[in-house]
Amino acid sequence: MRRRQLVEIEDLTWCPRGVRDGGTDWLSFVANATRIFSAVAPKIRSAMDATGTTRVVDLCSGGGGPWLTLERDLARSGPVQVVLSDLYPNIEALSALRERSDGRLAFHPTPVDATSVPPALDGVRTMFNAFHHFPPESARAILADAVASRRAIVVVEGARSRAVGLVAMPLQLPLILLLTPFVRPFRWSRLLLTYLIPLIPLIVLFDGTASFLRLYLEHELRELVAGVPGHESFNWDIGGTKVPGLPHRLGHLIGTPKR
Repeated sequence: MRRRQLVEIEDLTWCPRGVRDGGTDWLSFVANATRIFSAVAPKIRSAMDATGTTRVVDLCSGGGGPWLTLERDLARSGPVQVVLSDLYPNIEALSALRERSDGRLAFHPTPVDATSVPPALDGVRTMFNAFHHFPPESARAILADAVASRRAIVVVEGARSRAVGLVAMPLQLPLILLLTPFVRPFRWSRLLLTYLIPLIPLIVLFDGTASFLRLYLEHELRELVAGVPGHESFNWDIGGTKVPGLPHRLGHLIGTPKR
């Protein structure tokens, strides 16, 4: 199945803020409820140790991704400071996340372009379920910016196979209808846009399907890395991370500067 550079509605500037935020809030809720991304905590810690930092800068954070639970898992192996960022910062969701984490999760309030991260945001760069949004030239620019800045980067996707994701995607609909009232922060607009005008379920299903068709497979990731200027100065780990207790692997791409 060939990768397709399709459009996701949440990427479009005219997408209503309430719909975009509703979709990213749902993805964050699922990530923390299932805790599947906890499996990559050791890899993030290894990247932190390799670069001598305790700071993580998460890019394209949306509603906060898996960090409400992942930060706790990461903290078990040592000190960690997490800063969330996005091109379209979901201030309400990120502020609520900061409160729910008792201040352990910080966020950058102004837009951050993943292809040109401000030097002040130093630390290991992470991306969860976001790398597939970018066409090859932009995806390569994200990696190139990390290499040029000598910042480790950890890219993680919820699946390493397009087929597995496409089969699982329809299962989200009944879950959205059942669990939306439990998504935090609570918003009446989310209930309206889920049950009366079901734009949030539609965007989750449409964008989710497009996401898996846009997913970079391992050989495509290796091609991207090969085109990054100075990629030889980094160690690269491209593969799958086993999720304990599940017949499932996350896709990952990890780059760390060579000593």
